[in-house]
Amino acid sequence: MTSKYDRSITDKLTGMDADWPHDPSVPELPTVPDAVNPPPPPDNFNWLHFQDDAHPQKAPFPTPLTEIVTEENPLKADVCWSMRSPYSYLSLSRLTWLNSNYNVDIRIRVIFPVAVRTRASSGKAGSGRWYKWADTINDTRRVGQYEGIPFRFARPDPIWQNTWPTESADFAVHPLEKQPYISWVTRLGNFAELQGKGIDYVNAVSPLIWGGHVDHWPDHVKDAFNSIDGLDYDEAIQFIRDKPEKVDAVWQENQVVQLNAGHGGVPLMIFQNEPFFGQDRFNLFFWRLRQSGLTMRKKPRAPFITKPQRWPENI
Repeated sequence: MTSKYDRSITDKLTGMDADWPHDPSVPELPTVPDAVNPPPPPDNFNWLHFQDDAHPQKAPFPTPLTEIVTEENPLKADVCWSMRSPYSYLSLSRLTWLNSNYNVDIRIRVIFPVAVRTRASSGKAGSGRWYKWADTINDTRRVGQYEGIPFRFARPDPIWQNTWPTESADFAVHPLEKQPYISWVTRLGNFAELQGKGIDYVNAVSPLIWGGHVDHWPDHVKDAFNSIDGLDYDEAIQFIRDKPEKVDAVWQENQVVQLNAGHGGVPLMIFQNEPFFGQDRFNLFFWRLRQSGLTMRKKPRAPFITKPQRWPENI
């Protein structure tokens, strides 16, 4: 298949003043408000429960819940999610299987990626870790192989960032008005959240971006969105155009939830406001749910998936 994308992201990232390549798959949408994180609240979970055995702890860790967990009275957990995060995608099958087969409601909260949320006025993302990009590229492929999950790094990258060549890249990030891909798929996710379809959305769209099933994932977003029961792509785009403030209020609220948990990374699983950061913390997250009486459903619920290759059976 020949892509509509007029040239590769790498070729375009030769200077920060380059024009974003026109991609007809991406609709015109209102400008997104600034997504840079505000300062974290002083009573966020990690600071409030900080315990280093040298300073007084402000508050003890939450105790396990004691109510009987049923389908009518499930546990509830949030997951802060970025459509640009390969690690979010690599946690998808486990989170979906958990939501489908256990009495816990997993609420997906789509936010902008950290490279956008920590963007300074210089255009640089705020991590400053020279090794992180190349390590992420290699590690995500390895995790996909280990977990038995189809994986290929996104083509094109959902954000416009100077990442190549790795040894000289300054990792500068364009402002949101020059980030049509991530603004588009984040807002679509937020619209899906408003309809109670957040987990359905990431199951439909994230594999397009990261699963290596298609050559140019933006060409397939509309069909994937329309495959979700009860959602219509054209209706969603019109809603975003007519009422952008309602959609943007969703990701803004989601960022507050993340900050209140004392964190900034994704995927961020949150239970009783306690953060579990990264796909490799899923087992700890599952263990914590079990402490609060997690039980299995009598029948699975949609979205349905095959049981993950590596599931924490005996935790």
